[in-house]
Amino acid sequence: MTIAEILGLLIAVVLVATVADRLRIAYPILLVIAGLVVAVLPFAHRVTLEPDLILLVFLPPLIYDASLDTSARELRTHWRPILLLAVGLVLATMTLVAAVFHLLVPQSTWGEAFALGAIVSPPDSVAATQIAGKLGLPRRLVPILGGAGLMNDATALTAYQGAVASVATTLTVGDVAARFVFAVLAGVGIGLAVGWAGTRLLRFTETPVIENTMLLILPFAAYLPADKLDASGVLAVVACGLYFGRFGSRSLTAGARLQQRQIWELIVFLLTGLSFLLVGLELRPILETLTARTSGSLVLESLAVVGAVVVLRLAWMFGVTSLPRGNRLLSTSQGTPATWRETTVVGWAGMRGAISLAAALALPTTFAERDLVLFLTFAVIVATLVGQGLTLPPLIRRLGLISRDEQDLVLTAEARRRLIVLALTRMDDLAAEGRTPDDVARRLRTGYEALLDHVDRRLDSLSSDGGGGDATSSDGQDDEESHADYEAEMELRRKVIAVERDELDRLVAKRKVSRQVAVEVRAALDVDETTMRP
Repeated sequence: MTIAEILGLLIAVVLVATVADRLRIAYPILLVIAGLVVAVLPFAHRVTLEPDLILLVFLPPLIYDASLDTSARELRTHWRPILLLAVGLVLATMTLVAAVFHLLVPQSTWGEAFALGAIVSPPDSVAATQIAGKLGLPRRLVPILGGAGLMNDATALTAYQGAVASVATTLTVGDVAARFVFAVLAGVGIGLAVGWAGTRLLRFTETPVIENTMLLILPFAAYLPADKLDASGVLAVVACGLYFGRFGSRSLTAGARLQQRQIWELIVFLLTGLSFLLVGLELRPILETLTARTSGSLVLESLAVVGAVVVLRLAWMFGVTSLPRGNRLLSTSQGTPATWRETTVVGWAGMRGAISLAAALALPTTFAERDLVLFLTFAVIVATLVGQGLTLPPLIRRLGLISRDEQDLVLTAEARRRLIVLALTRMDDLAAEGRTPDDVARRLRTGYEALLDHVDRRLDSLSSDGGGGDATSSDGQDDEESHADYEAEMELRRKVIAVERDELDRLVAKRKVSRQVAVEVRAALDVDETTMRP
């Protein structure tokens, strides 16, 4: 692929996403449609990409970003539904799709059939996040879908590597099991080691650009050695991201954390867009190579695979929630048992996306049924992402489930208010410990009191933007102020913000504040800290 072609694809991604933003539609949906348009263009041609390059470029960043957005605490809290969705449902989907494919394509091997099953079995966490943010998915279900989305990828892609390997070589059931266990244990170990090393290296720098460059390296540093050792590179990236999200975030400066959110949003946006358009470029020549198969057989195979994926997820969700205490698998944060409405939404929210595309594109060119697998993968993505994604909002409205956006604003403002009150309570003691001049402490207190008044007004009106906080002290210093006073104020502000962060961590640990709210409040504290720089 030439530089001009890459530039053209990037321009197309930006244009499609702009249209999606104007239409208030999640951009992965329009990107899938754009991929179909590209496929029927007369000048569409096959793009030759190395399969290993696809895995290396696309998978580590996408999976690492999802792991950063998931906490180990959430995985422990929702371990039952996540285990049932991310392991049980993924393996069941992989098996059912493999059986359907092998039945319809009898000349295929079981390794090829299981490869397709592994590719289409994991719902895409990026797609789920976009649907949650743009189309009104109830917020109380997001932690479960997010955690399941992350572990879906780990389960499916680890099985995918085993299935692809079994096509190239003859493996017994014992060999496959042994390779799987080794891949899991070694992958997790490598990921934790890389996360630990990265966390400590970050302590030696306070320059945001350098810090975020190191963060960009981490997923690749975890994936490559695991892949070379035939371990699970996916699990290595997941373990690295979870470790860093738990222990490494405090090693970053406030400026680096603020940059980090924007950088990873950009990376995920570009990789997701490129993956859909690349499949579009491959789809037309793929259709030309499938001329031996009739249109009727392609439609039948597509409907069979899509039906297996969609119907099994719905049946699985209603099956597990009908078990004893199963209605509490999707319970709200207050412990209220979930109803059939929540079960229906989760069952219908199984969109496939960039991860499935990347895995399909990464199939070796020697893979016997590669073109058919790519075609069926794209069919599943179109049916689930476009079909289910566009029908999800009216389904939510029909079921009477309302988005929790307004409640999130209230919870964020209440959490921010609690931290400000604590800061005002501790400020005098911290000022005395640091021997801060009285006029400096008084000025900082005035700033915090003004911020408290602002938050109170926001809680009363609920008409302001949520999540962020304003700078907590005066914007500038008078020319005649001494440098010593300025440094004293900055030092006191650092101590106060540190107290706020510790209190926020305590509230999260006691589950009095959700992770979504904590992310917004931490961002506000980071903004406060970055305003201290001269």
